[in-house]
Amino acid sequence: MTNAAPHAPASGATTWRALFAEDGGDPLDACKNAPPLTQAITNAAQKFPSACWNDVESGCRDEVGKLLDLSVERVLFDGWMKLERFKKCVEESRGHPEDAFFQDLDDHEIASTHKPRIELRYGAVKVADLDFEIELALKVKGVRLEVRGGKVVCATAGVFSANAKLSLHDQVLVEKETPEFAAPAKIRFA
Repeated sequence: MTNAAPHAPASGATTWRALFAEDGGDPLDACKNAPPLTQAITNAAQKFPSACWNDVESGCRDEVGKLLDLSVERVLFDGWMKLERFKKCVEESRGHPEDAFFQDLDDHEIASTHKPRIELRYGAVKVADLDFEIELALKVKGVRLEVRGGKVVCATAGVFSANAKLSLHDQVLVEKETPEFAAPAKIRFA
């Protein structure tokens, strides 16, 4: 029904949902009743037999609830791989797999955009698409990366802040921002 999470988080990975969950709540609850989303779901549901409407609506809301289940670690790693000095460190470490290489990173921001789509089908027939855009950004301060054998093993603590914006068909459903927070002592990469 959906390809909402192209990079499903590894077991134990931190998700964007966790970053924005206030008091353990679901950060997407606010958008599940946003007019653009409810209208899109209602319009889509009406293309199905009326007996299916409630199932379509609840299924859509369930799938929307998965949109922030993206790995924070994956977004960080993909962003760091764009830095030339980091790529150089990774390449150098491949030649000495038994040694640890360290790369200190200046304060920086990593941005990532994802465009998941929820396809609504009635049997084999596609009835509607819900096209989302998720804009994610992490501001990172004071991080040291450890690289071994061409792979990032871990990142030593720093200070982070994050923001996310979820849109449906170019209409903003929800926008969230965190205050600065200290990362765990080490972020481990699989």
